[in-house]
Amino acid sequence: MAIDPHSAFEALIEAWQEFHAAVMETEDGEAPRVLRAADRLSDAYTVYDDVLFTSYGVEAPFDTFDEDDDIDDIEDFDDADEDFDDDFDVYENFHDADEKDDDEDDR
Repeated sequence: MAIDPHSAFEALIEAWQEFHAAVMETEDGEAPRVLRAADRLSDAYTVYDDVLFTSYGVEAPFDTFDEDDDIDDIEDFDDADEDFDDDFDVYENFHDADEKDDDEDDR
């Protein structure tokens, strides 16, 4: 039986709310309630991502990792994230140069 994308989305929202409530009430990332809610959130996201891909051929933009994942895969992801940060730094420098040009034009 296929899961309806809207139902998977609603379950994901509910899992986010449960996780948020657990964190706000316990203020402890290692509290059993928070860990259970985190697992449920991860599972709900995985189902939602799978349903989107199965129904529409679209993947949600986040990846989840657990202790069974290969550490090399996570390190590759971190490298890609660093590349993105480097690209963003270039944008910031470009933006700073624009501000200097604007300051010179004001003179």
